[in-house]
Amino acid sequence: MNVDWINGATQKELDQFKSVCGQLLGRTYVIKTLCKPDKSRVNNPDYLFLSAHYDEVREYLYLLDWDLRWDKFNGYFYVINTDEANRCNLDKKQTAILLAIRMIYDENQERLGLEHDAICTVRDLLEKVVTDYAILPAKPNMDEVKRALTLLDNHCVIQRLEGKYNQGSCKFAILPTVLTVVSSEKLEAVVSVLRKEEDSEEAEEDSAD
Repeated sequence: MNVDWINGATQKELDQFKSVCGQLLGRTYVIKTLCKPDKSRVNNPDYLFLSAHYDEVREYLYLLDWDLRWDKFNGYFYVINTDEANRCNLDKKQTAILLAIRMIYDENQERLGLEHDAICTVRDLLEKVVTDYAILPAKPNMDEVKRALTLLDNHCVIQRLEGKYNQGSCKFAILPTVLTVVSSEKLEAVVSVLRKEEDSEEAEEDSAD
């Protein structure tokens, strides 16, 4: 690690160094711009700090078995555990919600241009999960929805703009980090598996009747 930089850094720089490392280890991502409730965007000072001190932070995190990566085009930093530990495991409904969020992002990407965030409501999301994408046969209850969306918010996949996640009118931004969370290849494979599971369960119910 660059000891010279540590020795020459100001207390403010050291405090921000600790802060961004904590964010990366706790939330996985640091994004370039933050979306405000009025849909305007502000630059994230932590992203700017990471841009300036990428090598120093990367070397430090590598000592802790974390690999810092930088998606410059989409505007975010993220970490991957080199031992493939500390993975976040989702249940079936949480996975379905995440996949629908990724698909909504894809639908909006062509018209987003430099505006990388897609805006969505919980009501629209659930409609996509059950009707448009048919990932689940019925809508999850709102407590399950809240737990899933809160988890994704905590890991910088989405950002709540107004309302609460257990309300249909709640509005949130889908961040470009979703592209790393669910790759195109993984999206197609997992959606296919979920749909087959639902078809199998429905067939079993019909035979039982």
